[in-house]
Amino acid sequence: MIVSIDGPAASGKSTTASLLAKKLSFIHLNTGLLYRAVTYIYIENNLIDRSDICIDNFFILHSLKIKGKNFNQIFWNDKNITKYLINENINRYINIISNNTHIRKYLVRIQREFAIGKNIVCEGRDIGTVVFPNADYKFYLIADLKSRIDRRYREIKKNNINISRIGIKSNIIKRDYNDMNRSISPLTKAVDAIEIDTTLMSINEQVKYIYKKIK
Repeated sequence: MIVSIDGPAASGKSTTASLLAKKLSFIHLNTGLLYRAVTYIYIENNLIDRSDICIDNFFILHSLKIKGKNFNQIFWNDKNITKYLINENINRYINIISNNTHIRKYLVRIQREFAIGKNIVCEGRDIGTVVFPNADYKFYLIADLKSRIDRRYREIKKNNINISRIGIKSNIIKRDYNDMNRSISPLTKAVDAIEIDTTLMSINEQVKYIYKKIK
């Protein structure tokens, strides 16, 4: 069975998906980590500022694998890079990666191959529309801008990263615009998805609501 959860940045997708997967005894597939990993690698290799962003041999030279007991660890050429992926610098440049047709097609293939024969909860921005259009259950989370800024701020502070709320607001607004207006796999609610406004909901309330819908 596949459960898809889509929505804009900081709407509570990742934490909700992780806790829901645990409650259902499913695997949580965080597709955002894959895009963050590619962005991190581009930054580390000084490729991010190249206007052409040549990726012809990228996935030959760079191996990405999902590992770990809970499948929440990303390995780059056998090095665990997960702890480096929650970083506002990555948020600043991830649009360059997410807008790349070749990269998106490659990562979608990885996601689909990973899901074969498994029960998964998968979250992202195009899960119910592109990656798993035939998902058994689809949910689309929304929340007002202020609550999303507050959530992202708390998340970043946990990792001892210094950034202002104004900086977070600017990044979220830019990310939303890009995600909703890009030509390939734009962020949009699947016709058959259940929309949930999480503005006034705690993470536990979100999980409980979705769990009840599935059961």
